[in-house]
Amino acid sequence: MVLLRLRTTPPAVPPGFLDRPRLDEAISAAAAHPLTLLCAGPGHGKTLALASWIKHRTEGNVAWLALDDTDNDPQAFWASLLAALTINGAIPPESPLRQLIPAVRFDIHAAMLISDGLAALAEPVVLILDDFQVITDSRVHRSIERLLDHQPPQLRIVLATRADPPLRLQRRRVAGDLSDIRAGDLAFTEAEAGKLLAGCGIHLSDRQLAALLNRTHGWAAGLRLAVLSLDAGDVDDAIERFTGNDGMVAEYLIEEVLDRMPSMDRQLLFTASVAAKISPALANHLTGRTDGQQVLERLVAQNALVVELAGTAEWFGFHPMLRELLLRRLELEQPATVQDLHRRAARWFGAHGDAVSAIRHGCQAQDWDLVGHLLVTIAWPMALTSSGPALAVALQPALATAVQSATAHTLLAAAVGHYQRHEFSSMRRECDAAANLIDEVPVHDRVAAQCLIGTLRIAHSRIVDPADTEDAARKQLRLLDDVTSPSSPTAEHHRVIAINNLAVGQLWAGHLDEAAANLHSSQARCRELGVSLTELSVHGHLALLDVIRGNLPAAAQRAEAALEIADHRGWTAEPQALGPRAAIAMVNLERGRYECTDSAIDDRLADGNDGTDIACRLALAIAAVDIATARRDATLADEAAIRLGSIALQAGRLPPLLAGWCTAAEAAADLAAGRWNEAIDRIRSADLKPGFPDAVGRIVLAKARLLLDQPQQAIDALHPLLSTAPRFRVPAVEARILAAIAADQLHRDTAALAAMTEAIGLAQSVGMIRPFRTAGPQVAGLLERYRHVVARHPEFTEQLSSVVAGRRSAPPDARPAERFTEREMAVLLYLPTMLTAAEIAADLFVTVNTVKTHQHSIYRKLGVNSRREAVRRARGANLLN
Repeated sequence: MVLLRLRTTPPAVPPGFLDRPRLDEAISAAAAHPLTLLCAGPGHGKTLALASWIKHRTEGNVAWLALDDTDNDPQAFWASLLAALTINGAIPPESPLRQLIPAVRFDIHAAMLISDGLAALAEPVVLILDDFQVITDSRVHRSIERLLDHQPPQLRIVLATRADPPLRLQRRRVAGDLSDIRAGDLAFTEAEAGKLLAGCGIHLSDRQLAALLNRTHGWAAGLRLAVLSLDAGDVDDAIERFTGNDGMVAEYLIEEVLDRMPSMDRQLLFTASVAAKISPALANHLTGRTDGQQVLERLVAQNALVVELAGTAEWFGFHPMLRELLLRRLELEQPATVQDLHRRAARWFGAHGDAVSAIRHGCQAQDWDLVGHLLVTIAWPMALTSSGPALAVALQPALATAVQSATAHTLLAAAVGHYQRHEFSSMRRECDAAANLIDEVPVHDRVAAQCLIGTLRIAHSRIVDPADTEDAARKQLRLLDDVTSPSSPTAEHHRVIAINNLAVGQLWAGHLDEAAANLHSSQARCRELGVSLTELSVHGHLALLDVIRGNLPAAAQRAEAALEIADHRGWTAEPQALGPRAAIAMVNLERGRYECTDSAIDDRLADGNDGTDIACRLALAIAAVDIATARRDATLADEAAIRLGSIALQAGRLPPLLAGWCTAAEAAADLAAGRWNEAIDRIRSADLKPGFPDAVGRIVLAKARLLLDQPQQAIDALHPLLSTAPRFRVPAVEARILAAIAADQLHRDTAALAAMTEAIGLAQSVGMIRPFRTAGPQVAGLLERYRHVVARHPEFTEQLSSVVAGRRSAPPDARPAERFTEREMAVLLYLPTMLTAAEIAADLFVTVNTVKTHQHSIYRKLGVNSRREAVRRARGANLLN
């Protein structure tokens, strides 16, 4: 957190800094445009020019972010950007941006959430992104383009960079939305250079000043270095020596500066230069001295290319050219000490909770045992947060070493890197290799290393082999039972992940009571540890558990709350959002909202499988099959069943409940296509386990028997579901409807009415519609008989009669639309037209993906699944004329 605050605070303007009103006015004029590009090479004073401008700015809010290579990932970049705006105070406490936490799969929806949140800011803000040249990731560039395409008027952006970024800037220049400040604007004029030198006690004649400017071209770093190196007694010769090509001039001048420093100050700089940013405490730790504070403050006062960071004397930074030279000379003059200094820095940062910096220095020391120690004891949980990309970058040297010289520690570093990049097969390979070398790990780290191997193996099972998830989690918990905090400081993180995954494995295996207990247990612990993505997964699986049991209101409430969190935090593309999305799809299906296949299901199933919870992906695919069969669309049902089978093949072995559910869905597709005997054979050959798999399988068998005009065989198939108390409400309702139809065909009127009465009693409390709508034409007569004879639940049965007869009625839980954003309202106005998404995008000057993202959000807020239903619901809510 300390280093984040350093990155989000402008550097202090050093003593003796020359104020340049001309440049301040130029920056003010440029910052009035939506985008400012301040582009010049190193040493032109970009950062200090902006810092000085902020110092003299009398009104308006300015947020600062100094970028580094850990931001070369969409998740990390946007997390840092939001942190800068939050720390600065630009984002008020009530803004939804405070809840948004970019995750690994940062997508267009998250970018639009940020744009919408910024559009709602009460006060304008200028956002300065310093050192933008370090951003080379094309995904980050694309996400910035999206923000610029939808840039709200409250936001002004300043990019300070050494080179033009690969953004589409020309059209913004033509439109007048971009202002440029270049090296020529930053260069010192003759008058400014004269004032700078005079303020340092160096008075040059017009001729000498012109000669110096001719050598430096007004380059800020050159003039500053000249101030430090010019000999007042021999100015002409000193200027004459001020020459060279490329980096030679800078190197020469810096050497001149260093040579004039007291040797003790120079030695501290050499030693401290191993760290990009230095605190007095770190300087003392590296040097073994106690005067770090005094030396660093003295060098700042002398303008010796050392500056205070964040305007305080707690952290300091070097001019990058000075640090490069210091490191080069340190390596040449004291090569034996460099690795030891990095090792000391690694331990210091580790002790102070900065795992990424600690890992970086450990890698630079090539001390792989130290890197492994830091990884398994403090760093690995960062892989589950927005800091994951920064950790992966820091671990990169260890990954490269693992290829050439594998040790348990380098292999574990490689495994965590593969996890971050969703390369799960490679992750499992490195884990297994590390396990084979576990005896090489020092005793004090061995248990922690084994815990990390176990957690990564659990992750692999969730992604690739769901049948192994329960066993992998149990094995991990047995290991953790013998773990003490000193041997594994992050044991509780391992434990909550293991319990959550044990519950997931139990759910898909059919052990529902045990799954529920463990999910509730891990939910509370997730909140305590701040593991938000894991908590989202817990909510999703609890919602799926409610769906399986038939508690549709609870499933809907839990899943909608989870997706609301995912929406606000930009996590809609994360695998943890699959569970609640599948639950919502299934609830909508049972409530009869399936006029059109849910586009959100199609979008998620169209994604690649890398990094996806494959069990929840299968649940989504089952929902897609069920929607198609409910619509009696045989072609669509077969296509959805083929897709389901393909995903199941990727998963390999499936746990019993999930395997049985998949089989029942595929058999239901057979029924839709008229392959009734094939459906029976598929169910019979599957050996479905007792419980939910057997229940859904018997429903398919009964439907097939009724289609084959075998009502007694249908009743026989349903008997276990009819003779016991309902455990699973959906198949229980469907079983009674099918039993009523079969009894009616056998002219057992009393039995038919009793079965329909039970079905309605079970269905009405949860708003279940689909089983009545899809059971066939006989349901209409059975419903009418119930309404005349039993006459209970009149509102629900009126709705059922309307649905079965094909008449439209509003669902019983119709709700007013949630508040739409301005952009969502713009898209909503186009929905009643015949325009395609591409045509709407062209008309609004946005991308097709942007339009689709807004459409999906509109559908969710209206509680519908299709464009036609969205228009109907919006008109009912007076949102459309």
